[in-house]
Amino acid sequence: MVRFTITLCLSICLFTSCKKDDDKELVPLIALKNGNNYVQNDSKIPVGGKITFGIAATTGSAPLTNLRISRIVNGEKIKEIDLGIYINGDGGFSEDFTFYKSSAEVELWEFFVMNANRDSAIISRTILLGEGSAYGDINHYPSLKIGMQNNTEFPNYVDLHSGALYSNNNFTGQEDEIDLVGFVYETSGVMSPTLCCPAYTGSSSVTTHYPEIANWAVRNATSYDYYSSDNDLVNSVEFDNALNDSLLVVSFKPGNVSGLCKYCYTSRIIPFRTADGKYGLVRVKYADTVNDGYMELEIKIQQ
Repeated sequence: MVRFTITLCLSICLFTSCKKDDDKELVPLIALKNGNNYVQNDSKIPVGGKITFGIAATTGSAPLTNLRISRIVNGEKIKEIDLGIYINGDGGFSEDFTFYKSSAEVELWEFFVMNANRDSAIISRTILLGEGSAYGDINHYPSLKIGMQNNTEFPNYVDLHSGALYSNNNFTGQEDEIDLVGFVYETSGVMSPTLCCPAYTGSSSVTTHYPEIANWAVRNATSYDYYSSDNDLVNSVEFDNALNDSLLVVSFKPGNVSGLCKYCYTSRIIPFRTADGKYGLVRVKYADTVNDGYMELEIKIQQ
C-alpha cells in the first residue's frame, strides 16, 4: 500500500484528536496528498502523461457540498471537475483524480472545496511540461449494438472499458461496471437518439427510461462532451487514424459536458470521460429515432 503524508496544517486539524470548540465556526481545509502515486508541485510531465492528484479535505462546521478542480493554461481557466457532494462528519473527504498532461509549457491547477455555510478553501499546484510524449494504448470495439429503452432484441447496458454488453436479465452484479445506456426521447420538437449514464438525474433522467437503475448501489457518472459532438469537432478520418490515446485526450473539452448527450445521430463522434478518468470516443455508426430501435456504436477508449 502506498503511504502518503498530508500537509502539516491539515494533518493537525484532520487527524489529531483535538477537541473542537463548539462555539467557534470552523472553515473547511484542503490539502494534496504526497507519495509516489501523486504529482508534486513543479513536476515535469511529458505531453499525454498521467497526472494524479490526491485530495483530502475537512468539512469545517457544515457538510462539504462542492468540489471543483480547474486547469489554467495561458490565462484560460478550464473547469475539469465540478462535483456536487455531501460529506458530513469527522471523516472528511479523500479521493484521487487522474488527468493527462496537455502540450502547454505550464499548467496551474486549482482545487476548491465549499461547505453548506459557503465557507471555502483552495489550494494550487503548478505542473510543467516534460520532454517527449507519454501517449498510451487504447482498446477498440468496432461494433457494439445496443437497444433503445423498449428494444428487447439487443442489450441495453455498456461497459465502455471492456466492451461488455448487458441486458435486463444479466446485469445483476455488474452495475458498477456499466458506463453507458441509450434511449430515444423528444426534445425541442425532434426525436433524439441519446447517450446517457447511470448517474444522470437531469430533466430527462435515465431512470425515466430505465427505472431499475434507481435501485443500483453504484451508478457510474460518464461525462459526454456534447459541444464537440454538436459541432463535429472530431472527424471520421481522425477517428480512424487514432491508434493511441492522443486524440482521445485532446478531444475532450471539460467546459461543456454532461451525463447526457442528445442528437447522437448516425456518424456523430462524441468524446467522453468515464467515472474513473478514462478518455474515449464514441462513433455512432447507426441510430434509430424510435424507442424500440437500436444504436450501433464504435468505441475507442484508453487502456
